[in-house]
Amino acid sequence: MEILQNVLLIVLPSLIAGTAVFLLIRHYHRVNVAQQADMHKIERMKLVTPVRMQAYERMVLLLERMMPSQLIMRNMDSGPLASQLQQALVSNIRQEFDHNLSQQLYISSNAWELIKNAREAVIAEINAKAASLDPGATSSDLARLLFHGEIEESNITLYKALEYLKNEARELF
Repeated sequence: MEILQNVLLIVLPSLIAGTAVFLLIRHYHRVNVAQQADMHKIERMKLVTPVRMQAYERMVLLLERMMPSQLIMRNMDSGPLASQLQQALVSNIRQEFDHNLSQQLYISSNAWELIKNAREAVIAEINAKAASLDPGATSSDLARLLFHGEIEESNITLYKALEYLKNEARELF
């Protein structure tokens, strides 16, 4: 019995000390892993934040460039007929959009959906205004209709997407 008591007196404190050391080392390891994860996250954010901000800037620029008045100013020399201007405007919108497709990685899905809807709304507006003209109408006639449409209708879908994008960027940065 005395031997058992001596063994317990030696083993029990060793087990307690060993358990305490094990728990301290495990806690230290977990804290260390969490700190490293936080550091990696901060480093990633330092790299990604400027790219995300650039994506928001590019998307705002895309929406601004899709405004009918901007499109007309860039494409007015596309030809004397309204149909030629219509084709140039729609082609320009599609090229701008295709050029910025990769930016959807950096913005929210809602913002991207609004941008796609704005693109379709502007194309539909251009096509509708062109369809309302006579077949021999000039590009100036179509431009005039689009300018008036932009002033009267304020192209709600386009402005909604632009405002949503600006607000989202302000919240994130």
